[in-house]
Amino acid sequence: MAFFQLKKRIYTGPIEFGPQPRTWIAKHRSFASKEWIESRIRYGEWINDRSKQSHFLIYATNFDGIKPLTILIKIRMFETHVLVYHAHVLRKK
Repeated sequence: MAFFQLKKRIYTGPIEFGPQPRTWIAKHRSFASKEWIESRIRYGEWINDRSKQSHFLIYATNFDGIKPLTILIKIRMFETHVLVYHAHVLRKK
C-alpha cells in the first residue's frame, strides 16, 4: 500500500474567477472576498480531484460570527493561470 502526504502548493500567478464564485462571493460578502479566495488558492492545500485531470479541491474553514463554516473551492490548473470554477459552503452532517 502506497502512502503519500499531501503538500501545500504555492501559486502566485493570475487567478480567473468563473461566474459561480462571483455569485457565491456576492451572497457571502460578510466573510468572503475575492482576496480571501485568492489567498486560499495561493497558500492552501490542493487535493487532486481524481475524476478529472488538472482539477483540484481546496477545503477552507472560516468563521461567520461564532459559527465555523467549511468552504469547498474547486479549481482547474492551467500552465499560465488557475481558474476558480466553483466555490460553496458545505452543509454540516
